[in-house]
Amino acid sequence: MRLLIISDAHSNFEAIKALDRKEQYDEIIFLGDAVNYGPQPAETLQWIKDNVKYRVMGNHDNAVLYGVDPKCSSKTLDIALYTMENITIKFLDKSSKDILNTFKTKIEIELDGVRFLMMHGSPYNNLFGYTYGKETDQIAEDPNLMNFSRIMLGHTHFPMLYKSRIINPGSCGMPRDGNPDPFYLIMDLYRDTLEFHRFKYENIKVKKMLKELVKDKVILEKLLSYY
Repeated sequence: MRLLIISDAHSNFEAIKALDRKEQYDEIIFLGDAVNYGPQPAETLQWIKDNVKYRVMGNHDNAVLYGVDPKCSSKTLDIALYTMENITIKFLDKSSKDILNTFKTKIEIELDGVRFLMMHGSPYNNLFGYTYGKETDQIAEDPNLMNFSRIMLGHTHFPMLYKSRIINPGSCGMPRDGNPDPFYLIMDLYRDTLEFHRFKYENIKVKKMLKELVKDKVILEKLLSYY
């Protein structure tokens, strides 16, 4: 089985479309944060409904669904709250929120004999935890998690492979390393391989949409730096 593993799309439908045209896969695993920041939340959610079997809820998905604080990094809280109020909530109708309701805060499955644990943040805080640094050691050595061959998460927007077991594909919609090319991961269960990739897409279209939607110049400048 060939798995396409993605996370943190953040309403970047242009990137999602480009990736879908680029890759062949048997199943998709989505590790959370379909919405917020970007200009096309409804289109992104519809694509996930139509194409993704395994859907994890992220902190921004949860915030939009329940009208609560996304509790994201202080570096991006201003643009998160602005886009949530002025783009995401305005563009999502009941059917879109019904799609969000199908997302799970945690998924435990077995595929081709491989046991997976999936969440957005951390096994200790599914929605809001950040998995990096010392916590990766704690997760890797936790006896309660030893029966999972792969522990997969998102949230940080950066790819990670730790001890061949703890995996983050990076962000497929909003990278945060100064390069707008999105990240994704291909996992081939038959060959037991992992391949991290980046790709180019028409990010000019995303920037144009954001310029039309965002009236606050400070917020706009900050948003454009990620796309």
